[in-house]
Amino acid sequence: MENKITKDWFVGFIEGEGNFHVGLRNTKNVPGYPFEKYPFLQFRIFLREDDLEVLKKIKEFLGFGKIYKKNLQYNRDLGFKSRDQYNFVIGNVKDLLELKKLLFGIEFFTKKKKDIELFFKILDMKIAKKHLEEKGYKDVLVLISQ
Repeated sequence: MENKITKDWFVGFIEGEGNFHVGLRNTKNVPGYPFEKYPFLQFRIFLREDDLEVLKKIKEFLGFGKIYKKNLQYNRDLGFKSRDQYNFVIGNVKDLLELKKLLFGIEFFTKKKKDIELFFKILDMKIAKKHLEEKGYKDVLVLISQ
């Protein structure tokens, strides 16, 4: 892939391959956190190993994010024709805010529109520390369940 990535290309790619993930981590061993589960956010793109260059170009375009390899040898050992994957991940608040700025005002046409709205609403709630109060925490759980 020799061409540089543009914002329009990136937005289209997100429509097809982007994943706005909100998960809950167990926090039994996290001192001071008042609830059993901690909400975390990640923007992710999963691609096969033969598309690694695309993820590198996306990282270069954005100027942040990390790329991880997911070894699928276990699947191959079971007889599946699995190729390893690479995952592009943005998980820290600073970079998620930069992604939010980049995507602000963009019209999405797939179900990603709802995913993005919920994702950034939860991000805003976490920044405002609402997830540390009972009502805000419950509100986050309701949003995650949608």
